Amino acid sequence: MKDLVLFARQLAAMLRGGLPLLESLNQLAQVFPHKGYKRAAREIGLGLTLGYSFFEQLANYPRLFPAFFMAMVQIGETGDSLLPALDTLAEYYSARESIKNRLLGIMFYPLLLAAVATGSGVIALWYVVPGFSSLYRVLGTEIPAATRWIFAASREITPVRLLAAVILLAVLLGSAGWLLAKKAKWQTLAKLPLVGTIYCYWFCKVSAMITASGHTLEEALRMTATVSRRGPAPAALAAIREGSSLYSALEGSPGVLRSFVAQGERTGELPMALTKAAEYYGQRLEESMENFQRLLEPLSVLIVGGMVAAMLLVLMLPVLQLARVF
Repeated sequence: MKDLVLFARQLAAMLRGGLPLLESLNQLAQVFPHKGYKRAAREIGLGLTLGYSFFEQLANYPRLFPAFFMAMVQIGETGDSLLPALDTLAEYYSARESIKNRLLGIMFYPLLLAAVATGSGVIALWYVVPGFSSLYRVLGTEIPAATRWIFAASREITPVRLLAAVILLAVLLGSAGWLLAKKAKWQTLAKLPLVGTIYCYWFCKVSAMITASGHTLEEALRMTATVSRRGPAPAALAAIREGSSLYSALEGSPGVLRSFVAQGERTGELPMALTKAAEYYGQRLEESMENFQRLLEPLSVLIVGGMVAAMLLVLMLPVLQLARVF
């Protein structure tokens, strides 16, 4: 994604400097660091000399240029606004990469902690717990039910069964995520704390960038729908085509979003209103991620620490019973 942002920015900078598109692509073919984009720039430039459009040539490289990128270039090329389209693409993909990295950073520590705790627990079940079992058997002490359950688990959890459990858990989590991403309706997603904010942010951000570039609302919604198929854009696009206002088309969306849109339609400054809405949801998204991180990290430590303490307590129960007797 970083290479795509760099490609769009460098191409836009050359066009802004007065270089023709063909010469700009030839320059990128010589100096661009990524080999794939360098080769694509050279071959796209060759296609332009043969009479093909920029958009038609981009379609030959779906792995390098996403559908939204190609659609924006097509609109910019046909409307003689390729430079604003490239600026919009660079801003969009840069913001998208930033949010993705932030979310990955938030999830890294809890996932690492969970992986270490799981590995430690498995090692304890295989190597530590059997030692306690042998010790208590020699001592002949009465073993509580919870401790017997731990001993039974250490005997039953084999590497093959553990691998099967991990695969089953991965399948279940993947299926749940797929159902949420593909089947959930926008009205449901909008109510989820972090997910709804992300969808609203991208809807406002992309729509604002496209309408501010001089494109129609219908074009903006069509482009936004390619970015976020589960957000409000697809249903809003269908309603707009039937003659509805954007405010009415966003029925079921959060009230704050509709308030911004209503203000923009009332004043005739919809791009500005969408920009303000994007700023609002961007700030709210930043606050949500910070709050989520502050909550998740200590909660992860508490859960993992509680699990370790519970296992130790269960293993030491027979010793505590002996101490009570003496």
